[in-house]
Amino acid sequence: MPSDDRAQDALAALGRRAEVFRSAISLTRDQLRGFLEARATTAGEAPRAAAALGAFAAGRIDSDRFSRLLASKKAAGSDWAATVERALKVLDELEGRGEDLFRVRVERGADLHAAVERALADAGRAFGAARLANLARSSQYRPEEHDALLEAFPFRRWSRAERQIAPPLVIEVAGSDMLVAGLGAYLDGAQSFVLLVEGHAPPAPLARLVAPGVFVMQTDDAGALTRLAEVNAPAVAAVMPSEAALFVHTPADAHGLGRLEVKHVPSQEPRRPVGSLSVFQQQQELRMLAALAAGPTPEAEAEAPAAAIEAATALPPAAVDVGGGANGASPAGPGAAPDPVGAFANWLLGQVDLSDLESAGG
Repeated sequence: MPSDDRAQDALAALGRRAEVFRSAISLTRDQLRGFLEARATTAGEAPRAAAALGAFAAGRIDSDRFSRLLASKKAAGSDWAATVERALKVLDELEGRGEDLFRVRVERGADLHAAVERALADAGRAFGAARLANLARSSQYRPEEHDALLEAFPFRRWSRAERQIAPPLVIEVAGSDMLVAGLGAYLDGAQSFVLLVEGHAPPAPLARLVAPGVFVMQTDDAGALTRLAEVNAPAVAAVMPSEAALFVHTPADAHGLGRLEVKHVPSQEPRRPVGSLSVFQQQQELRMLAALAAGPTPEAEAEAPAAAIEAATALPPAAVDVGGGANGASPAGPGAAPDPVGAFANWLLGQVDLSDLESAGG
C-alpha cells in the first residue's frame, strides 16, 4: 500500500494504541512458545518417572500415566501441540505485516463499513488464535466448531477486554464513499479510526457519530491528529477536503454531554449529491452539527428528568485492570488512562473469556 505524509501522520498519532495491540500479540506468542516447550519437557518424563518408582512399581503403576498426572492437566490431548502451532503461525503472520496491519484502502465505489468489518475480523484473528490455543489446552477444542477462529474473528464477538486493546485503523477512502454511520457499531473500548478522505466529500459526515463518550474530529490538517494520542476513549477522525466543516468533539466527563468546538462551516449548503448521499442527507448532517453545537434549550433541560440525563451521559469504562470483571476490565471512570500491563494480562491465556464460544457453539 503506497505511503504518504497524511498516512504517516495518522499512524504516528495512533502509535500508542497500535503498540498495545502489537505488544499483546508478542506477549501471547511468547506464552504459547513457553507452553510448547513445557510440553516437550513433559514428553520425556515417563522414563524418569519409571526410574524413580523403581522395581516395586513394575506391573503395578503405569509410569507414563503417572508422569502425565504430574504435568499440567491442560497439556493433555494428542493434537494440542499441532493446534497451538497453527495459532502461533497466525500470530507470526499478523505481526509480520507491520504498519500494514493498521491500514485499509477502500476501493472507489466499495462499501466503507464492509471494508472496516473485514479488516477488524482479520486483525481479530489474534484474539481467535489465543482462544483456540486455550481451548486446546483445556481439552475443549473441536475442529469443526473452532477452526474458523483462525480464519476471521469479527468485532461483534470480541470481549470487553479485547475491545480495550483493539487495533486502530487508518482508512483511505474516496469522499463519495463516506457513508460512515455504520462505523458507530465499532466505537467501543479503545477502538479508533482515522479516515483519509480523497476528493469531493459531504461537508459533515462525522456529525452522525458524535456521542457523549466518543472523540470525533473533522480536520483539514493531518498535523491536528496528534490530539488522538491524548484520547482515552473510542475515537474517529477524518482528514477532509478544505471545503468541509471542521470540528472537534471532546468526550464528556461524568457530568456532561461532551464539548463540541465548531471551527468552520461551509458558507453554502450542499447543492448536489456526493456518491449515494443526497443533498437532503448532507443538509441533515450540517443541521445536526449546528444543533449539537447550540446545545439543548433551557426548556428541554428543565423538562428532562435528572435520571434520564444521568443515564444518557453514562460512559463505558476506559481502563483495564487485572482482576476486574468477567473479562478482566475494571469499572474505572471515563477519564482513566488505559493500563497497558492490565491490557496485556487480559491476553494471558488463562484469562481468555470463552463464554461466548461455549454459548454459541464456537
